[in-house]
Parts: sequence; C-alpha cells; structure tokens
Amino acid sequence: MMRQLAALVAACLLLPAIAGAVATPAAKGGSVRALPDMPTPRAAHSASLLRDGTVLLAGGCHAQGCEEGISDDAVLFDPARGTFIAAGKLAQPRVGHRAIALRDGSVLLLGGWTPDGATALVERYDPATRRFSPHGRLLEARDGFSATALADGTILVAGGYAGAMQRIAAAERYDPRSGRSTAVGAMATPRMAHTATLLADGRVLVAGGSSASGRLLDRLELYDPATRRFTAAGTLNRARHKHAAVRVGDAVLLLGGAGPREYEAQYADSEVWREGRARTTPGPRMADARYKFLDGVVALGDGTALVAGSGRRLERLHADAWRLDPVAGDVGAELSFTTATRLADGRVLLAGGYDPRLQVSRQAWLFQP
Repeated sequence: MMRQLAALVAACLLLPAIAGAVATPAAKGGSVRALPDMPTPRAAHSASLLRDGTVLLAGGCHAQGCEEGISDDAVLFDPARGTFIAAGKLAQPRVGHRAIALRDGSVLLLGGWTPDGATALVERYDPATRRFSPHGRLLEARDGFSATALADGTILVAGGYAGAMQRIAAAERYDPRSGRSTAVGAMATPRMAHTATLLADGRVLVAGGSSASGRLLDRLELYDPATRRFTAAGTLNRARHKHAAVRVGDAVLLLGGAGPREYEAQYADSEVWREGRARTTPGPRMADARYKFLDGVVALGDGTALVAGSGRRLERLHADAWRLDPVAGDVGAELSFTTATRLADGRVLLAGGYDPRLQVSRQAWLFQP
C-alpha cells in the first residue's frame, strides 16, 4: 500500500523524466516526416517537455564526435508552428548530462561532461525568464550516469564516471527544493552507460553498463527508496551497455546496446525483466541493431512505445503482443544520441544526433502515431 501511495505522489510532484510506461493496446504503424532544421547541430543533448507544450533542447555537442565543441546554448521547439527559437545560455557548457522536468515548470540539468571534465554542477532553467542559473551541486562529478525522479521529489543519481574512465558505484539523492544532495547506499558494482527504469511501485531497476575494468555487466540491481539501498535483481541473458529501456506494466524491456568492441558488435535483440526471476527472458528483435539510443525510446501512453535512434528506420512496440512494427518513412541516417520527446498531442519530436562518421546533425522530425 505504501509503495502504491508513493507512486501516486510521484505523479503529482514531477513530470516524468522519461515518457512513462507502456500501458494498454493501440493501433499499429505511424509515420515520420522531416521538420525544418534546428539552428545549430546538436547531439547527446537533453530534451524536456515543458508545461506550455514546447520542448527545451539543451546543451550537447555541435562538433564531430562530441570530443570538442560542447554546447552552452538551448533552443525551444514550438509544436504549433513547427519552429525552433533561442532559449538562452547554460550556466555551464555540457554534454551527456541528464535533465529532469519539475512540476513547477522548470527543468534541472545535472552532471555531464564539460570542457574541463565531468561536472557536479546542477543548473535550473526557468521558462518564465528563459534563463539558466546554478542550483546546487552533486556530491560527485559524473558523466555516463543515470538520474531518476522519485516519489518524494528527490532525484536518484547513480553511477557514471568522473574522468580517466573511472567508473563510480556511489549513488546520491538530490533534492531540487534545497539544491542539496545526500549519499545513499552504493551499488554493488561501479557502472556507467547503464539504464535506470522507474517501476510502478517507486523502486528503480538498474541494468547493464560497463564496470571499473571496462568489462560489460550482466547484473541487475533494484534501488528501494524506503531503505535507500540497492539489492540484486537477477541477471541479463547478454551483458550490454549503451542500450535503452522502457517499462511495460510490471516488466522492463531492455533493448539493443553493444559489446566491448562497440563499433563491431551492436545488438538488435531485446530481453524482458520481471521481478522474482533469476534471469531475463527474450523479447522481440528490432529491425536494426541500435546503441547509443538511451533517449530514443519513448512510451506513447496507449500501450505502445516508439523505438528510434541509431538506425534510419523507426519501430513501434506493441506491448500486448511483444511485437515491433515498422513506421512509415525514415530519418535518412543512422544517428546516435538522438532524443525522442512525446508531445502533449501524442506526436513525438526527434532531434539531432551524430552519424557513423561522427558528423553532428541539425535535423529534426515529427512522428505521427
């Protein structure tokens, strides 16, 4: 009962950091079409739906491979006009950060990589002023980490790396109201490039990633906000990192990712986690192998989810049959680190990314369910 109440409170306090869970069956298919280009190229940025229906695209990189040219600006996408407009400068240039949209309409940017390395700075975007300002700090500077909004309004920040590929097991809970963070129990294994999926009862499933030695992980862990600790939650059939995940009822679907030599081994398979089982079970196979698409999978609120990023084609997951159907049209290139944001009217904005030659894109598209 307490966990059900916690989940209800979460819905009241926060807008989802990701687009929620797959719920009930719906029609298949859909189509995608190109939009006018963004003002500047952008990849590994954040995309957040604001209360007025616009989408904030913040930070990321604009130069080849994201090794230089880290962005310090943001733009707003207006779905009514199909246009992008400037939305101010970040307090700190950053790429690979995480964003959380709050109930008051503001957006937090946490961590990520800057020209000076991993950062602990948190900043807040105020849509009324279109300005970013510092809003406290994390306990650890992190990149390649996860950030998940919890029922009490705090944000679980877990894993990542601090520089020189030093993976982190430490976790913390950041409070947007005070701008302060407190340590919680660490994960059993240091990991980065993992997924963290909010469950219906308010706990968080952490899956995959790479360890301190660079070895890929097949271990899953569950974080319980009541105990502030992680516990073992089974094993993946395939160790993977740079994958994506989406909640499907009481299950979590983990899709794609890559092997240790990621440019040679990208995965098209998926697997399903259910609590109480020692191992995951096979899920549907994607038409394209995909990795670096953490923000490219979004639940549509009708029993389906859109799978995009790291492939020209889009696919639509149907939870009732564990089936993936093709979407009409394509995005013209295999773009990694694209964002997919569900709009208020059910459409999805796809924005940016970089191609296999590491060229960053200005392109954007709209998916119509």
